[in-house]
Amino acid sequence: MALHHYHLAQLNVGRMLGPLDSPVMAEFVAQLPLVNAVADRSDGFVWRLTEATEVRPYDDPLILINLSVWQSVETLKAFAYKSGHQTSLRDRTKWFERPQEAHLALWWIPAGHIPSVREAVDRLEFRRTHGDTAVAFSFSKPYPEPEGPCAKPAIPAVNLDKRIFMSGENTPNGDASRDTRFHYYQRGERVWATYDGGRVRFGTLVAVGDDKGRLDMRYQHVDPDGNLRTGTCLAVPELLPDGRICLLEDWHWTNGDLSKGTSVVEEVCS
Repeated sequence: MALHHYHLAQLNVGRMLGPLDSPVMAEFVAQLPLVNAVADRSDGFVWRLTEATEVRPYDDPLILINLSVWQSVETLKAFAYKSGHQTSLRDRTKWFERPQEAHLALWWIPAGHIPSVREAVDRLEFRRTHGDTAVAFSFSKPYPEPEGPCAKPAIPAVNLDKRIFMSGENTPNGDASRDTRFHYYQRGERVWATYDGGRVRFGTLVAVGDDKGRLDMRYQHVDPDGNLRTGTCLAVPELLPDGRICLLEDWHWTNGDLSKGTSVVEEVCS
């Protein structure tokens, strides 16, 4: 079975015609368990926010969200348009106002990562401002899954799961700084991280270990100007005298000026 480095996250929002417990929403509430059950059994389903009807990330209490993760654009599209869900989609205007701006955002995440509501809202707001991009897109203009690491997968020499790192040193052409925090996760040979802070609004990376104990990474993030930056990195883990881990990195932008640099990220003591 092929190793999937990325999954597809989706957020859609809608403004209800009345409170969730009002008569106008009764039919919608009644059919929710059936629709969720169809999703849970669908090919390619990975995860959904089960308490979505209780979450209110916007000031407007009538805005309802749906957040889920799928293996691919194709599997999500099959659920949305070729399963029992299409009836609810067709009847949407019985319960929700017609949207006046983009209400859907799709984006690629490292396989294993569970997106937060804050991350999802940021992606949707980015699409509303910039349209369909690799940061957030729609069914009509999908962006391909990012390229994954090329190394033959091997379990990394150190376990990075649930470790937090900060950038200690970086060449001037890099975006990461001491204000940037990297939250790492690991499941066997698969490693991924989310990061933000400093010149990084939000970012993700995926990595696999190679037979020399290094990490072969692919990263992508959005800078303060709204530009998507992408790159590759080869990192060598080292154990510091106090037991913390640092990563010695050689990185290369794959867009923009295509420049190269070096950095050192060090584990943050919890």
